Amino acid sequence: MRRPLALLSAVCVLCVAACSETGDDGDAGAPETVDDLAEQGPSGLALLHRGHEGGDPETDQTLVFHDPETGQPEQRFGLPEGAVDAMAEGPQVHAQFSEDWMVFVYATEEPNAVNIAMLTEAEDAESSSPEDEESGEDPTQFSYEAVESVPPANGEVVSDPVVHEDRVWYVSDAPEGPNPPQVLSVPLEAPTGTPNQEGTLALGENQAPSDWALTPEGALHIRDSVQTEQLNGGGNLVVRRTGETVVNATLTTDGEQWQTFDGAAVWGEGTALLRPDPSPEDEDPPPGAYLVEADGQDYTEARLLEDESGPVVQYALTPERDAVLLQTEDQWFRIDLDDSGKTESTEEAFPVLHDSSMNGWPLAVRWVRDPVPVDPSSAPSPDAQQ
Repeated sequence: MRRPLALLSAVCVLCVAACSETGDDGDAGAPETVDDLAEQGPSGLALLHRGHEGGDPETDQTLVFHDPETGQPEQRFGLPEGAVDAMAEGPQVHAQFSEDWMVFVYATEEPNAVNIAMLTEAEDAESSSPEDEESGEDPTQFSYEAVESVPPANGEVVSDPVVHEDRVWYVSDAPEGPNPPQVLSVPLEAPTGTPNQEGTLALGENQAPSDWALTPEGALHIRDSVQTEQLNGGGNLVVRRTGETVVNATLTTDGEQWQTFDGAAVWGEGTALLRPDPSPEDEDPPPGAYLVEADGQDYTEARLLEDESGPVVQYALTPERDAVLLQTEDQWFRIDLDDSGKTESTEEAFPVLHDSSMNGWPLAVRWVRDPVPVDPSSAPSPDAQQ
């Protein structure tokens, strides 16, 4: 049995050996190998392009890290062909990448399997030339290569993979069987072993299986298996929580309904970002979004981007949840939050980027910021530590 993490370690060892043989420490500002990237980490707004730079949305899929102020691409990671549905409006791509970006999970239909891919140096990174750099060409630096797969059991179909810490979660369904779909998980180091049965997806309207998500802490939330709670506030807020985390929320205020985003990252704890109800087709949706925060049986609300031309369609959070980038159909905006989660400042970031997908724009994964540099003069002296 192949072990993906062992393979990744081998790749990193080879990268270190290659750098040692050349005697070149490389450019500290730009990771050149997987080992460099694992140590430094990428930064920027990570967007998944289906049809990057006008390419085929099915086969030319790329994870691009953009400068969060200008939108300019800074790093590119190639994805396996057809890894993400080009026609889907809101797949949960934020959950398909591990926190350190080394692992990407995706499902294929033929053959049906959940696939585990590891980040490697891309072939075209070595073939780039000074002429490419002068012409503005931006070769893909890294790419995800499949190293292991989780096949379905007899008569089952596997789909919707998610990676969280050291486990891969996915849905297993037996269309001809009497039982509803199951959420299963396997360890990343031994994905072909016997899976854990984590939960059952309750069947709702038209026998559609319930939505599900993992909280930032890794707890499984199955929407239709969680009781609703009505909270007290200026409007009518109904939430579903797993632990202390609000995962689903619906706010009715001033005759309008606002709901949590499908396929988006769970904010965490009592906070949720809400978009206009997407179901009415004969009305223009109201602009902006609502940021709500539940505190026990009460809540507070804040309207965001109310003066813009359209609703927020997707967002990207920092891992610390202290800032967020919001996208309307025309523009990205940056909102900084204080320690209590209240909005501190709002400013335009950059115009919306485009790809060849059905939506016409790349999917938000998450926003990774550069670490704050430490001032050496502020570090305590050895004498002070004694």
